Amino acid sequence: MPQLTVYENDRLVSGSAVAGLPFDGVPVDDLLFQQLRQLAFTLDGADSLFLVGIYKGVEYVQLRNYVGLLPVSNGVQLEILPNITDAANPRTTLLYMLRHLRQSPLRSLANARSAATSLPLWEVFVSSFLHTLDVLSRQGFQRAYIPVDSNERYWRGQFQPARQLRENAQHAERLAVRHDVLTASVPPNRVLKTTLLFLENRVQAESNKRRIRQHLWTLADVPPAESIAEDLRASQRQTRLFLRYEPALRWAKALLTEQGLGARTGRVDEMALLFPMERVFEDYVAHGLRTYWPNTGAVAVQEASAHLVDEHAGTPKFKLRPDIIVRQADRTLLFDTKWKRITGDRPGNGNYGIEQADLYQLYAYGKKYAASDLFLVYPANETFREPLPVFGYDAQTRLHVVPFSPTNPLAQEVEKLARYALES
Repeated sequence: MPQLTVYENDRLVSGSAVAGLPFDGVPVDDLLFQQLRQLAFTLDGADSLFLVGIYKGVEYVQLRNYVGLLPVSNGVQLEILPNITDAANPRTTLLYMLRHLRQSPLRSLANARSAATSLPLWEVFVSSFLHTLDVLSRQGFQRAYIPVDSNERYWRGQFQPARQLRENAQHAERLAVRHDVLTASVPPNRVLKTTLLFLENRVQAESNKRRIRQHLWTLADVPPAESIAEDLRASQRQTRLFLRYEPALRWAKALLTEQGLGARTGRVDEMALLFPMERVFEDYVAHGLRTYWPNTGAVAVQEASAHLVDEHAGTPKFKLRPDIIVRQADRTLLFDTKWKRITGDRPGNGNYGIEQADLYQLYAYGKKYAASDLFLVYPANETFREPLPVFGYDAQTRLHVVPFSPTNPLAQEVEKLARYALES
């Protein structure tokens, strides 16, 4: 599948407009540019995926903070990587972070740091799906009994007198019966078979091609799904016998339903796997604190026990949900993550590029959760590697702006953050 690698926040321009470009832009062929421009205006939720603008007479399509894969047309696929300036290989860093994304199939991206980083994201995602099938194949694909109505020459199962009169009035030698048949043609298996057929001609890596052929041979007696939507719904209602199918079915749904994970992209020609980096970073940091904080029992993620308004017509209003709360014996620490670039070495107008709305949000969190030390966690960059000077909201409330590097080992970054937070 032809692929063009770009980075979040890149501004894409038509190749015919490159001469004398008044800004840094990534040239793409004219047809692809027009297709992206059209997507920006037609996809559901397009305002969060693309921004179309004009600067000094040059039109551009700017990517937003979504990463992953987006097919455009004619088999061309955009691979959008995070803009992490100090990452030797942004693709590897992204894969490692995606392992900790909540409620997604990407937890099966095992050993992402040691994966073959020369492979495009698409091939890595397909490989991860095939890994879930490898597990199922070793365990054995599940079969189930399903009821079948048939006309038999002998009694089998349950006799159906009404159908006997309707279908066999002239055939006394036949019996209308309903009986159970053990078959592999059940909704979960049909979904997996359909996914394999979908991928068969859409991969380039020889290892993936070989594994797809092997699984297609194993599922040779399973027909493809006549309706993906119906079989996916039916798979969710399956008994506990199919619980082990969950990782594979989550991958199949992501690959087949033409929707991004966490992005409302509307319908596209083939498939979109897009991830909002704000959420990826939030889940990555939260996983790190839950796993490596000195007292993991003190860490609460996405707690929603307080409201901005305590009472209105007898009920509280506007639930507050900070990213992470750490309750120590003598104080409460509150963390909020932001996937934004700030300029740690250039205060500029005094705010380092920090948005004022983020400060309001943290202040409300601090007051409602009785936290005296608040932490805004931003991704580290070449200008922001150490915490900024402390911001004093008032005599009781302090704000700490701290870096967190996705390129360093997660345990190391959490240890550094904990040391700073507990000693400050």
